[in-house]
Amino acid sequence: MAGLRVFLVLISVGFSLFSGTNKFVQQPWKAPAWTDSLYNPYAIEPLTLPQAQEVYNLFCIRCHGGQGQGYAQEHTAQEVPDFKQEWVRQQSDGALYWKIREGKGIMPGYKLKLSDEQQWQLVEYIRDLSKPFDQQKNPFKSLKD
Repeated sequence: MAGLRVFLVLISVGFSLFSGTNKFVQQPWKAPAWTDSLYNPYAIEPLTLPQAQEVYNLFCIRCHGGQGQGYAQEHTAQEVPDFKQEWVRQQSDGALYWKIREGKGIMPGYKLKLSDEQQWQLVEYIRDLSKPFDQQKNPFKSLKD
């Protein structure tokens, strides 16, 4: 009888982990509250966005796409966010910076791979990608995919 109860609990947990699309139901990825007090210490210069685009194209485009739309992942249940989604746009710069540094799941942390300035440049680039294409400020922006 106890074995049946354990089995039923495991089945219930299994069903609750999956949605109708065979993806894990994910909790929102929240940065610690203290990250909201972090601000970019680097000046935004004419080359900030083009330099960030180079870094983005090397490390991020494979999963996040050319316009930050988030490609579907075939080999993982982890969802890749679209940078234009409101919940992404509402995050503080410090929260985005922390997520770039720390990573989660299939997204590696970049604190040892990228300089502090490059990480902040990526925050600026994500902010630019979150705008409609015709409002983006990067002079070297890619065409819509």
